[in-house]
Amino acid sequence: MTSQHTGRKTSKQWQEEAAEEWDRYADIWDSWTPDDSRDDAEEAADFLAALAKDGTALELGIGTGRVALPLAERGVRVSGIDASPKMLQKLKEKPGGDQIEVFEGNFADVDVEEEYDVVFIALATLFVLPDQDEQARCLANSAKRLKPGGRLVVQNIVPDMTNYQRGRQNDYGMTEPFRISGRLAGHPRLAWFEMNHVDPTTQMVKRTDVIMSEKGNKIIAATMRFVWPSEQDLMARLGGLELEDRWGGWRKEPFHHDSRDGVSVYRRQ
Repeated sequence: MTSQHTGRKTSKQWQEEAAEEWDRYADIWDSWTPDDSRDDAEEAADFLAALAKDGTALELGIGTGRVALPLAERGVRVSGIDASPKMLQKLKEKPGGDQIEVFEGNFADVDVEEEYDVVFIALATLFVLPDQDEQARCLANSAKRLKPGGRLVVQNIVPDMTNYQRGRQNDYGMTEPFRISGRLAGHPRLAWFEMNHVDPTTQMVKRTDVIMSEKGNKIIAATMRFVWPSEQDLMARLGGLELEDRWGGWRKEPFHHDSRDGVSVYRRQ
């Protein structure tokens, strides 16, 4: 049965919607990324480089290159897929960005010809895919693009339902006026207010960000679907993968009942 008859969007339709949604974040994404996330990117690069062993890596949802660029600096040949042309343009404008091969498209398709030593999804980007079918399809397609002995690495936030009162959560923050760390020095100051509404029955999160910056103010809405670790493992198994390791972070912290972050390593069955 076609997606037209089921009412599900095609891969192309989702890509177009995702491009429109995430293009709106492109100009402020790097400024908005918190300091601990930039430290996290260096730790991620160390972790992934150890798996790739000077080989090749493909990032799904590469964005502006937060992880891809430091990974490339460690001698790994990095490629990436993203639906947002503006995010990819930001990546290309950065030092070393022109050395990374990028593909514009729905990253769930994993529409590349090459096989890789490592395929990875960082910063809960799997949640960006619109439904369980698309998330499962992404993992299955990733398995097909692994070299023999290759690994799929997925970093996800472990959902904490205690953060929500009647399905709602609010958060806010402000960046420092001047950046002094890493590649992001000189980005403008931001203040933001984040509002989330979660439906636990569908695992859908509707997020609204009110962002105030030196470049002006904007309101951006995004929709995501969170995934439980056990659900992710089942989708991986159905896609021909099996869990090899799971850590509580890129530094290989133990994963336990109170972990807020999960880094999962899968191999082909």
